[in-house]
Amino acid sequence: MADDPTDHGPAAEPAASPEPRYPPGYWDAAADYLRQTIKLQHNPDYLAFLVTRVWRLDRPSRLVEFGCGAGKLGQLLLPLLAPGSTYTGFDLSAQLLAQGRDTWAVAPWRGAFQRGNIHAAPFAAGVFDVTLAHTVLMHVPHPERALAEMVRVTRPGGLVIACEANRNAHTAMLHIDEVNHQETVPLALFQTLNRSIRQQTGVDHNIGAKLPVLMHRAGLRDIQIRVSDTARCLFPPLDTADKRRLYQAICDEGYGAPPPTAEQRARWKANLMRHGIAEEDAEAEIARELDEDFLTKGPRYHTVYASLLTWAFGYVPDL
Repeated sequence: MADDPTDHGPAAEPAASPEPRYPPGYWDAAADYLRQTIKLQHNPDYLAFLVTRVWRLDRPSRLVEFGCGAGKLGQLLLPLLAPGSTYTGFDLSAQLLAQGRDTWAVAPWRGAFQRGNIHAAPFAAGVFDVTLAHTVLMHVPHPERALAEMVRVTRPGGLVIACEANRNAHTAMLHIDEVNHQETVPLALFQTLNRSIRQQTGVDHNIGAKLPVLMHRAGLRDIQIRVSDTARCLFPPLDTADKRRLYQAICDEGYGAPPPTAEQRARWKANLMRHGIAEEDAEAEIARELDEDFLTKGPRYHTVYASLLTWAFGYVPDL
């Protein structure tokens, strides 16, 4: 179920809608989830490499994060930026913003939080040096509109960065040895599912590899793309706090769903079929995932988890 948010999410909105496909309040209770799963996404030394060797952010920067949540990524980046750098986060969720304000109130860096929609950022043009979106464009229809807003609020010569998912690749790379996941997961089913979600809703779970094209069309220059180096091994027994946190993060990412009720299972099957999966294949996939049962069996599994997020970035042309 990790690759099918429709099992627990709302009915898909029309592709023409400029709003996120998730209903109001969907992300309000997601602070723990966002804090846990970032462990699966980035190594601190690679973030330092990006900041110092790739982006070369060696001067004080005004950084804004689109769809910031509670500002967790900002807390990872600000210690790496030059002294005097500032962080501004904005998001639709008032609850996440409140948590971010509480956390940043005792942080040693300057931070501010504002509520707003990433399709209509509440900022004047050209006021930031660096603009960032992290696993946000993969959740909204018309990501090119959000990217246009990112470009608009960035000064000439400034840097626009997006880090997003490639779920087809992630599914292909995940390995659980005890169930021979590499050879038994139906890759074509997930490819069909992700394609249908994009066609029906405008939400693209494979946007990561497409970001350079979107950035080129948005008028950015000197565009580059990097793949996050993060991959995790989880081997039994879960005898350390770090292993237990990693197991929980994988569960939170969607692999640790509890067994569904009969009603939930029927809805799960209906959702798969609505996205073009044949009834027989839907039944087989549900049976496979329930037998895999990472929530119960995960502590005994030998698991290799690669996030395969991509960082794409480019510069706003000078005037």
